[in-house]
Amino acid sequence: MHTLQQLIEQGVTEGLYLGASYLAFQREAGLLAEGAAGWAQESPEVPVTAGTVWDLASITKPVATASSILILAQQGCFHLDEPISSFLPYPSPGLVGVTLRHCLTHVSGLRPWAQLHSRGLIRNEIVAEVCAAERQRSPLAGYAYSDLGYILLGEVVHSVAGSTVADFARAQIFAPLGMQNTSYLPPPEWRDRLAATRCPDRERILLGEVHDGNCDALGGVAGHAGLFGTAADLLTYARMLLNEGELNGTRILCPLAARQMMRNQNPPGVNGHTLGWFTRPSGYLPAGDFLPEDTFGHTGFTGTSLLMSPSLGLVTVLLTNRVYQQRDAADFIRFRRRFHNAVAGLLA
Repeated sequence: MHTLQQLIEQGVTEGLYLGASYLAFQREAGLLAEGAAGWAQESPEVPVTAGTVWDLASITKPVATASSILILAQQGCFHLDEPISSFLPYPSPGLVGVTLRHCLTHVSGLRPWAQLHSRGLIRNEIVAEVCAAERQRSPLAGYAYSDLGYILLGEVVHSVAGSTVADFARAQIFAPLGMQNTSYLPPPEWRDRLAATRCPDRERILLGEVHDGNCDALGGVAGHAGLFGTAADLLTYARMLLNEGELNGTRILCPLAARQMMRNQNPPGVNGHTLGWFTRPSGYLPAGDFLPEDTFGHTGFTGTSLLMSPSLGLVTVLLTNRVYQQRDAADFIRFRRRFHNAVAGLLA
């Protein structure tokens, strides 16, 4: 049995997640490993397959939102060092000095999170409140991984493009690349392929509803969360990015934009982040012990991750519904780093 498959099945046995799917791909060698284990849904039991659709959680940030921002930038709609307040629909005096780049790289000084759900606010009221948010610190004074910053970036896409980040990303990224199993607000016909999650705030099992409470309060479409998709579709996106913005004759990003999306943008002494992705020396990057210095990627609270190593042409996808088990994340975080060690062990 394959080492990765053993690890994935061990995770099910140990109760780290209800189910999982994974793949490892290398540009020169092709698919190194692919598999699944456990259950997408528990009652009745629906096994995980390669076609299972997962709540990708914060992988939304780079794949949908940051990519959409870069597409708009390469179209000349703005440059990344412009004030984000210039493109927001509500007054935002607390954001003076905060740029699009600051929000993309989590050095805006904004709070990481705020409880925007469970307060009876409608979408416009939530957006107005986030726009009015005050900083905790000055831009570039430190790194704080901020959902609020990416909620604002999603609203920038809406304001500038005239369509939601969901519609823009579908038209400009997912449809052109043939990512037919990636979407916000998954349609009812996907129900039998969806991986369930469990939400303590809503006290029920979710199927096709976003796990993130703030995104749910925003109608399921936001810049920080809300995207659902498959491992194969994430591989398609990653191959495009590693190929400097183009795949099979379809160009999504210009080469210069794609290169910047793969490089650390933060100054020394500040946690590493590209225009959308964790990178060295970020402690958020679960690259294990052996993947090279140019590795970058992103994780999601539901138990998802997508990592890329340009020097190796390597893509690794691990998708789980670990929140279904409602246990502390520490064991899963250790497991995920061991998983990426095992991926490194596949490489000749």
